[in-house]
Amino acid sequence: MCHDGSFKLQFTVRRHMIRLASLMALAFAAPLAMGADFPDHPVKLVAGSPPGGSTDAVARIMADGMGEFLNQSVIVVSQTGAGGNLATESLARSPGDGYTLMVGGNFTHGINPQLYKGSTYDPLKDFTPIGRIAYLPSIIAVNSTVGIKTLEDLIAAAKKSPGKINYASGGNGTPAHIAGESFKRIAGVDLTHVPFRGGAAAVAATLAGNVEVIVGTPPVIMPHVKSGRLIALTVTWPERYAVLPDVPSSTEAGLPQLADQGWFGIWGPAGIAPNVRQKLFDAINHALAQPRIQQRLTSEGLIVAPAASTAEFESFVNAEVPIWRQRVIDSGATVN
Repeated sequence: MCHDGSFKLQFTVRRHMIRLASLMALAFAAPLAMGADFPDHPVKLVAGSPPGGSTDAVARIMADGMGEFLNQSVIVVSQTGAGGNLATESLARSPGDGYTLMVGGNFTHGINPQLYKGSTYDPLKDFTPIGRIAYLPSIIAVNSTVGIKTLEDLIAAAKKSPGKINYASGGNGTPAHIAGESFKRIAGVDLTHVPFRGGAAAVAATLAGNVEVIVGTPPVIMPHVKSGRLIALTVTWPERYAVLPDVPSSTEAGLPQLADQGWFGIWGPAGIAPNVRQKLFDAINHALAQPRIQQRLTSEGLIVAPAASTAEFESFVNAEVPIWRQRVIDSGATVN
């Protein structure tokens, strides 16, 4: 009788162990199974800038190539406000199923969390980094009528008249503003920052002669350099910039430390299944391998730079976020 009871106990324990093992296997397999047919409906790609802005343009270019690979529509949604913060916060609250993504970069994940004290998201913990798209340097340029031809000329003029030369940017805390403040610190000069509401307004003020210098992104500045109304003094890139091959790099201009450039990437919310994340990464890199996509991104002034893997992009983001946070602190940029 005792033997029979022991046998029943062993049988019961074994049955529960088998059931537990089955449940655990199902739990681990569930995320993979959920993404096995991904995507089975359109994917949303959020851009935190209005139509016509750099982020929106990058999102629309990427949506074309990614949709081709995924065999589903990738729909671009513009969600503006607070320099892209509203879009980023919204993404952090979205389900991690891979159907809601965002184009962001050093501005959304490095600059904004430091700049906007009320930010509610953690730039590392609340997101799944998927893939890098490209780098975007800044350009330092002057109105062609001010008599400054080189970066050396600008530094000399600024040292002769501290605080008297003004530089425009597209707003407080923008990558261009951070680049402008980095230039001041590295060159040891005092320029007065004049923030505008966007790059278009900043370049208009520079062309009108209201400010002497502008720090901005290539799409804003390039057309006016080509027309001769602005003179580009340097690009914040360590080597010659293919889009403006006649403009000295920051290294050639004598300030190699100024070779800081912004960048774009794609994120999803936290919790995306590994196989879904990989498929999205493959879609990004498929898009970036297409000559038509490369040409469109290059025409926006970007330097295409896909990541080697999701892990490489995640390591890149983890390293870049504190660097850009510190640059905001060093710049003294604030948002009222």
